[in-house]
Amino acid sequence: MDNQLATLAVDAGVVCDHDFDVSCDTCRLRSLCLPANLRPEEVAALESVIEKRPTYPARSVVYKDQQPFAALFAVVSGAVKTYKLHSDGKVSIVGCHLPGDIFGFSGVDSKRYLTNAMTLEDSCLCVIPFADLEEVCREVPELQSQLLQLMSHRIIDYQQHVAQLAGKKMAQSRLAAFLLGLGARSLRHGGCDQQFQLPMSGQDIANYLGIRTETCSREFARLVKAGVIAKRNRKITVLDQQQLRAMVCQR
Repeated sequence: MDNQLATLAVDAGVVCDHDFDVSCDTCRLRSLCLPANLRPEEVAALESVIEKRPTYPARSVVYKDQQPFAALFAVVSGAVKTYKLHSDGKVSIVGCHLPGDIFGFSGVDSKRYLTNAMTLEDSCLCVIPFADLEEVCREVPELQSQLLQLMSHRIIDYQQHVAQLAGKKMAQSRLAAFLLGLGARSLRHGGCDQQFQLPMSGQDIANYLGIRTETCSREFARLVKAGVIAKRNRKITVLDQQQLRAMVCQR
């Protein structure tokens, strides 16, 4: 492991290496990370450059804003938030990454990470050194194409999030869109779009949606009272998906 990767591991407080019995080829998240038409030897080439699959305890800093860029990260289990820390001490959450998501793309062009990344719970991450990944991409064009698609998805997600905040939509509309988005991601990852776990605290969700924490709590309560969702701690059950979709269009 090179110095930059070692620094990332130390800063994150990695507690142990995750003992995986599965390879990339048999991972349940394979279709989210890899092109479907890769040959076994091409998958093996990618797997050979993955330095570690460590377990990060909750609230570990994976990397810091302006830290030299060294690797991309794939979430195997758990959840990670990316955020900006402003000079006045305020925090702006700009992303939430769930199993199957790859993050760290902000450093590809600038050669430095442009956000902070922190685990929201105990999380297992694949660490993919970018220099090694580029070498593999030269040999496997399909992988390079997949990487560009993933980067494009992250840009689109961010643009949609910014548009939602700029559109001055009602808090209820923002929360409804957030819940529908989590449901869609859960379905894409092999789960259910009507039952899933909230990856963030109420305070973090409010920050991400650009509303007050009290407003967020109040809107959750309204959705429960209206029979649109059921909520038990962080477990969400969508009872009326059609009504939730209708709320997204409100202003």
